[in-house]
Amino acid sequence: MAPAATTTLDRDTPAGVLGALATAREDARQAEIATMIAALEWAAMHSADSLDQAMTVPGTDRTLAIAGQGAPLVAEFAVVELAAALGRSADSAKLWLGTVLEIRHRLPRVWSRMVHGPLEPWRARQIANATLGLCWDAAGWVDQQVAPIAHKIGPAQLERVIADAVRRFDPEQAYENELANAEARHVTIHDRHTVDGLVEVTATLDAIDARDLDQAVGRTAHFLLVAGCAESLDVRRALALGEIARHELTLGLDAAAGNGADGVVNQSSGRDATLYVHVHADDLDLLDDQTGADQPVALIEQTGAARDYPIGIDHLKQWLTRPGTTVTIRPVIDLAASLHSRGYHPSPALREQVILRNRTCVFPHCTRTTRTADLDHIEPHERGGRTSSENLAPLCRLHHRAKTHDLWTYTHLAPGEFLWRSPHGATFHVDPDGTTSLGPPRDTPRP
Repeated sequence: MAPAATTTLDRDTPAGVLGALATAREDARQAEIATMIAALEWAAMHSADSLDQAMTVPGTDRTLAIAGQGAPLVAEFAVVELAAALGRSADSAKLWLGTVLEIRHRLPRVWSRMVHGPLEPWRARQIANATLGLCWDAAGWVDQQVAPIAHKIGPAQLERVIADAVRRFDPEQAYENELANAEARHVTIHDRHTVDGLVEVTATLDAIDARDLDQAVGRTAHFLLVAGCAESLDVRRALALGEIARHELTLGLDAAAGNGADGVVNQSSGRDATLYVHVHADDLDLLDDQTGADQPVALIEQTGAARDYPIGIDHLKQWLTRPGTTVTIRPVIDLAASLHSRGYHPSPALREQVILRNRTCVFPHCTRTTRTADLDHIEPHERGGRTSSENLAPLCRLHHRAKTHDLWTYTHLAPGEFLWRSPHGATFHVDPDGTTSLGPPRDTPRP
């Protein structure tokens, strides 16, 4: 156990400040453990037995196996309400609760070190994350091996213990893991982390493939230099990858067309895309007079992401004026306009307005993009609710189901703003900037 904090600390001395810091840190650790214990109590109240016959109705509540073998199942909608109380997305809360259940039910020695000793909760969750996929016996063995050193074990050592457990208790999985490790080659485009129009690319290649790629990039970078590109070698090599990609896309399109019976060759570069660009007209007028940091920027909607990313207008012009690029200009959608459609399904313009108004699911703390969301009638259509800007909101499939079957209610306050009430009485304000908790749950019985 950590030593008890002194009752008086002189904050005017270095030792006093450090003492206060240590006290605050231990208070935070104890508070997190208390949060974990409360979450376990919540999960126990909403186990598989609590659902009765609800699971027999499609789309209603169901149980989730969010921890390893032998850990209790938890009702899905209970995780949704827990997530709102924790200020997390449903996915984040499910992962967090899964590790808490894992520690409590499958790693009892680690749990004891955390509750009664100095083990930090984040270290316990790190161990739990590593054991989630293990069988019951393997998890128990890891618990026995790791608990005495849980406060100082590093990722590499933990990985070795996990691998040893798999070899001891699940040889078939060990063999599959070896095959998976042999297939570690990949190319990953990190396009959800765009900064100033730039993304990172990581790859693991065969040595021969890497050598050939290096030669192709170097040769194309040299051609760009000869063609008058004044950028540095590193920048030309980055540009070269794009040129190689567009060249291969063109070849693929031409091959698919087969040059056609009519002899027409498709010369498209494969660069067609839909970009939503937000820029003030005054910025366009001042573009020629501004340089450097004062240059205006456009905001680009990034596919699959919740936020726009900024890009300089000069940079945008370079994208859109490359040979072979097709640019389609669509009318501006007024996000504050009141649109409506006859019948249940929204028109394309209405759907696009609702999606652009809120870039993520409008359920409290949810971060899922609206591009893949359902459009929910806030007042159900069968009860007279209109298919309109004021009565439609984007909800991911999970939260659409929770709203429909688990007593969550919400109202539309203004374009993009909503007031939610949970089944147990907590209230939340959601707008395009995020979620604000307005009140804690009340002990009101669920119908």
